[in-house]
Amino acid sequence: MRLVFESATEYAIFTLDLEGRVTSWNPGAQRILGYGEDEIVGQPAHIIVTPEDRAARRPEIEMSRAVEHCRARDERWHLRADGSRFWAVGMLMPLLSRNGDLQGFLKILRDHTERREHDERLALLNDELTHRVKNTLAAVQSVAAHTLRGSDLSVALQSTLVERLKALGRSHDLLVWNRWEGALLNEVLERTLEAYGSADGARRFSMAGPSVRLSSDMTVTLNLALHELATNAAKYGALSVAEGSVDVRWELERSAQEQAPAVVMTWRERGGPPVRPPGRRGFGSRMLERALPYQSGGQVTLSFAPEGVECHLRLPIAPPPPGL
Repeated sequence: MRLVFESATEYAIFTLDLEGRVTSWNPGAQRILGYGEDEIVGQPAHIIVTPEDRAARRPEIEMSRAVEHCRARDERWHLRADGSRFWAVGMLMPLLSRNGDLQGFLKILRDHTERREHDERLALLNDELTHRVKNTLAAVQSVAAHTLRGSDLSVALQSTLVERLKALGRSHDLLVWNRWEGALLNEVLERTLEAYGSADGARRFSMAGPSVRLSSDMTVTLNLALHELATNAAKYGALSVAEGSVDVRWELERSAQEQAPAVVMTWRERGGPPVRPPGRRGFGSRMLERALPYQSGGQVTLSFAPEGVECHLRLPIAPPPPGL
């Protein structure tokens, strides 16, 4: 155990007594923190804690959490002997006797300053990219609106194009909010349908299903497809009359041929005017029946029952983010 303790030079490993004073100090702790063993043993461990964390009583809180939960993880700035700061990822664990009595604490931490600085640079670049894309989308909407205003196209067609560009902008906002890791299905639905309420502000749609995370590409494609469904419902379907409503349900399903589960979703309109199948397929229908399956590898069935439009989708879902 002594060889392990002394050989782990990439890790600062040290122990504390019940008062938070250092009782042992490995060579890795000396390399990372700059204190020799003879300098720090017997000293309170909070000398490696920043003044702001001391004021917030972080050391005491971590010891309490370690006792309550058998460990307390932290990622924060620490102080070296020369006063410089470094970003550490660490774990504090209770030291128990054979009888289960608390005898002290074990602290293990590692210097992750380079990773922290890399993450900060990446976040800065990501924020800059997000800003540029958002400005580009706004510029596209503005150019499209000004161009269409002087064209011979009908007002309805001009409005349709602008609303589709806005839907694309909503997808971008969702991805930005989720740090480009996709979005939850219920978030996509909420953002698409939030504009369709009754005159008194009551919701005219309901939704239910498990928590499902969509990939970034799927978030954009599905948001555009749902926008087409909602627009059609507002013009001709259930959302075109006060008593109409939309119900969306989904569940996870796995077939014998699939390695990952798929989300099976049903969009159902009720209470609107009688539905008749369209004489031709418009952009919305092509988006649902062709573009969405092509880009997602899923399946879409669109039906025009007299009592209301129904759309059944079976779509692959995103794998969990790394590290979960």
